[in-house]
Amino acid sequence: MKNLLINREWNIEGNWYQPCKKLEEFKSVINADYYCTSSSAGDWDGLMFQKLNNRIYAIPFSQVNNYPCGSGFTLYTGDVVAKIIGESCDFEAVTTEIMECLLD
Repeated sequence: MKNLLINREWNIEGNWYQPCKKLEEFKSVINADYYCTSSSAGDWDGLMFQKLNNRIYAIPFSQVNNYPCGSGFTLYTGDVVAKIIGESCDFEAVTTEIMECLLD
């Protein structure tokens, strides 16, 4: 599906939280949050949920601080890691399940 926000890249100006806010600007993104914020430079990872045609797709994203070569962050999205059929889901539970699978 060409509307899925997978394997994309954007340059984002702003603070550490601006890349996640960029994803939330898309009407089809119903939830986006960070799951790893341990880097003091703001090189963080997260998971977004995008709803299209009664399906919810879980898509990982990461951001990299452009300093010292530039300002702001580069935001990357990955491939779909889960597909949920239905109107809604428990974002926290799905994120936990995905993280457990990725860390095993």
